[in-house]
Amino acid sequence: MRKYIKVIPVIILCLIFALTFAASAQEAEEAEIDEERIEELKEEVSEDEPSCEEGERLAELQEEIKGEKDKIKSADLNVNASTQLLASLDEPEEKPAIAVLEIADDTGEVTETGSYVVSQGAEDMLITALKRSRQFDVLDRVSDDNIMQEQDLQENNLLAAGEPPQVGELLGADYIITGSVTDYQVDKKSGGTGISIAGLGGSKEYAVASTAIDLRLIDASSGEVVWTRSLRDEIEGERVGVEAFSFMGDNIVELETGQGEQEVINLVLRTLLEEAVFELAESGIN
Repeated sequence: MRKYIKVIPVIILCLIFALTFAASAQEAEEAEIDEERIEELKEEVSEDEPSCEEGERLAELQEEIKGEKDKIKSADLNVNASTQLLASLDEPEEKPAIAVLEIADDTGEVTETGSYVVSQGAEDMLITALKRSRQFDVLDRVSDDNIMQEQDLQENNLLAAGEPPQVGELLGADYIITGSVTDYQVDKKSGGTGISIAGLGGSKEYAVASTAIDLRLIDASSGEVVWTRSLRDEIEGERVGVEAFSFMGDNIVELETGQGEQEVINLVLRTLLEEAVFELAESGIN
């Protein structure tokens, strides 16, 4: 009887391995099917005009892939809780045009490699927040050099006739928005309700990532600053190692080396920019 009891755990372990392998095999088979369909599409798409039969088959394959798009797609929307605020705004019939200029990093903090710790993508986050709000016509002035380069191609007759961009067709802005990231910190703190055996309670270590921004809206006609906002926010991280802390799930920061700080700061920065855009929309600027 003891011999059979000893064998039971081994049998259970084998069953777990078998089920895991079966699930992995099914996932691999589904992935292989998708790859086969894509390769089939590649073979059927050629420079020559496809026959009616090939065209029908191509259309079937396209519809089949579209029908399985939720299985194929792996990316998630990059949204925060603050994104809900922007979604709650009613879209107006007429929208003021806002030109986005540089959001500078005024913290002066750099990594060992010489790059800025704070995101250099703040302008992109602000543009996304403004578009998500549906309150403004958004003009990208950060990429002016690229736009002017395209217009130079047209002016020098290097583009096909009638092809965009047309010189002199850039939209004018009613307002200009700019600002800076003025502060950021990722600090270790202690406190709270750590476990204590002999005393009433102990303390635990955690980390806090905080960021501050200053934004201003400028009337493009007069140059007058018509709206400003200074915001600060922070998130807490749970200790998961000697000097490692986890923020909002999978965002790990090594305090000793600074690894992972930029990703966490970006989480706070996106929240600040979305809340600032919400407040701008609520201010009644038009």
